[in-house]
Amino acid sequence: MPGAPRVKRRLRLALLAYLLIEGYATLTVAGWLGPGPTLLLLLIGAAAGGAVLRTAQFSLLSQLRRGLASGAPVLPALLGGALRVAAGVLLIIPGFINDLIAAGLLIPPLRRRLIRRLSAGSEGRTAQVVIEGDYRRVDDTALPAPRREPR
Repeated sequence: MPGAPRVKRRLRLALLAYLLIEGYATLTVAGWLGPGPTLLLLLIGAAAGGAVLRTAQFSLLSQLRRGLASGAPVLPALLGGALRVAAGVLLIIPGFINDLIAAGLLIPPLRRRLIRRLSAGSEGRTAQVVIEGDYRRVDDTALPAPRREPR
């Protein structure tokens, strides 16, 4: 791939910029509140992330079951579950910008809007499956009966 090194470089720079901004935000909050309350907020965020992950799996399973039973498309339920899991992971990772993004993913109207935007490209597309192979009718009398192997 000719553009792969350029993409890797940009991803590294983006990650470095994100980490610097996250560190600056955390230090700014620590300057306002002090180190104790800042650490407590980060720990509360991690505990909340664990709770979100624990409840997301049950919510996803029940939504998929309802969608499959009613014949509704399951893609929105899958995307909603994936976004809730992403929010849980972001809450567990220390940082206040992560927590703000996770809070945005946990707000139902924002999550529904994001699901609509993500699933807009898949509307109208159906998967076509082609299975190639040979066949013969078993009840056709012109063909010899299939051999049965001894047991």
